[in-house]
Amino acid sequence: MAQLFGLEGLHGGQVQNLDHAQSDEIAILKHELGDLKAMIAAASDADLTVVEMLLRDNKRQSLSDPDLDYVPTWPDLAQENSGVAFYWLDLSSTRFHWLHSGHHLFGFDDGAEPITFARWASTILLADRDQVERAFKSSREVGTPINHRFRIALPDGKTVRWIHDRASVQFDSQARPLRIVGAHIDVTAMVAAQRAIEDSEVRFRQTFEHANVGVAHVSIGGRFVRCNACLCTMLGRAEHELASLTFQDITHPEDLDTDLSLVARLLSGEIRSYTMEKRYIRPDGGVLWTDLNVSLLRDSQGQPVNFVSVITDIDARKKAQDQVQLLLGEADHRVKNLLSVVGAIVKSSARTASNVSEFEARLSRRLGGIAASYDLLVNKTTGGGELSQLIRRQLDIFADVSADRLILAGDPVQLAPQAVHAFGMVLHELATNACKYGALSSDAGSVHIAWSVDPAADTLRFVWQEHGGPTVEATQKQGFGSNILLRMLSGTFGGTTSLVLEPEGARFKAVVPLKCIALDAVD
Repeated sequence: MAQLFGLEGLHGGQVQNLDHAQSDEIAILKHELGDLKAMIAAASDADLTVVEMLLRDNKRQSLSDPDLDYVPTWPDLAQENSGVAFYWLDLSSTRFHWLHSGHHLFGFDDGAEPITFARWASTILLADRDQVERAFKSSREVGTPINHRFRIALPDGKTVRWIHDRASVQFDSQARPLRIVGAHIDVTAMVAAQRAIEDSEVRFRQTFEHANVGVAHVSIGGRFVRCNACLCTMLGRAEHELASLTFQDITHPEDLDTDLSLVARLLSGEIRSYTMEKRYIRPDGGVLWTDLNVSLLRDSQGQPVNFVSVITDIDARKKAQDQVQLLLGEADHRVKNLLSVVGAIVKSSARTASNVSEFEARLSRRLGGIAASYDLLVNKTTGGGELSQLIRRQLDIFADVSADRLILAGDPVQLAPQAVHAFGMVLHELATNACKYGALSSDAGSVHIAWSVDPAADTLRFVWQEHGGPTVEATQKQGFGSNILLRMLSGTFGGTTSLVLEPEGARFKAVVPLKCIALDAVD
């Protein structure tokens, strides 16, 4: 300890054979002991603010002999407080005075040759050395306090430490910088922790931004606080636009009550998270089906902070499910229709046949016609067809339709393959209904079918009108078959359709763009 202050004759509180210069050093030591006490008291605290305590002005305390007995315990205390090394840099000799911990921190041999500023600076990595030297130059020349970080390399060539240097300058009676007193603090672990936090934040941001599902932080009131790019794309809105909205604003009305009920259970602590299939309304009015998973973040006191919503686009899956349900419904409908048609064919053939052989021949022919009709319905045809021939082919399987019961009037129209399939389904549905309930269910009924081409509008106008059958009673409910009639031509080709059940018979109308159905136009 005596060496630290340049006093070779200071031992255990006794001062022996001191010359005038050494007496001056003792005076300096008395002047600084108050600082040393503060250092000792603060050494148990790892926070950087401790350095403020180490350097505060407490120089007016006096130094008694018992105080000197305490000085030799400093190395032990410094070891206990690993990572902090107090120093004193004599600006006239550029020599560092350290405790044992300082030598250990920088990898110097304890008690070896004096540590000068140049030798000390040689341990600093070249990338940091210039800024350190500039800081000490400013302190030496104008007394600027030191507060910076730098890296040092230990002699083993493997270990690199981060050092935080906090120091102030002491002046002589002429206000000239005399020495720098401060602390070197090993903040390697702190820097590593900070970088780990920064890396974690970067990974979080990258995960948040680049996830292929929608992710949002939502306030307790429902406002979008933060949204990733995927969610913005899914919902068709920019992040700043979503920031001005709540989830309630864009939730489908039929799903809102369920969503709010689950939110209330989440806030009450009844559940920890919830999942639901939910529809959002896009700016263009379109509906997006999603799978919504919501959890709640709480603070250290257990109070709600915000929701975390993970939103997966399941629109394609829902549409596929709807399509499957449509196909199942269509299959069920066709099977029932087929049974009805077969029954009607059997009755009609039996009624008009004069003997069993004729009945068998007619029944076989019509069953073969059903098979051909179903080939059209499942789109097995690869070529087009003429509309009038398609009409007769579809109706011929249901009854012996005479010229006065089936009246066709229209321009020649050569249909494209996809139009043959669509018109085949419409005709099959109309004929099935006519056979079961309408004009073809009795011997007196007839069907008038007319179509015409409007060159100016480039459209085909098609009308199916039944007469003479049983009285038709209108119903408010539309069945699967009615939906097929209304959607097949309008949905497939962008046309318009209508179905009216009048007392004298059903009337179906369709107007379809010619370019979508005519073979020449499609080619």
